[in-house]
Amino acid sequence: MDNPLDGILPDFSFGGAEFTALWQKLIAALWAIGILVAIGYLIFGIVAMSGASGETNPNPQAHSQGRRKAVWAGIALASLAGLAIIVGAVLTFASPAVASI
Repeated sequence: MDNPLDGILPDFSFGGAEFTALWQKLIAALWAIGILVAIGYLIFGIVAMSGASGETNPNPQAHSQGRRKAVWAGIALASLAGLAIIVGAVLTFASPAVASI
């Protein structure tokens, strides 16, 4: 059986230039909000770590929780910063797999 999708590529310009500009701005805004949220969580995690590491009243459990928050926020921030590269890599590696079906 032949692949019915052979030669068909996604086209996001179906709604015209105004629609294309609108959805691109919307995606960019959501991406920027995600980056800002990740930065906020990273700051809160670092502050929690520093507050729990004080010389007067050290708290290893609170430091560990703050570190966990900071690590996950850092991973999220790195993923959001490299989102275009990640999506491009997935599409690059998925294209040969889909073409061979």
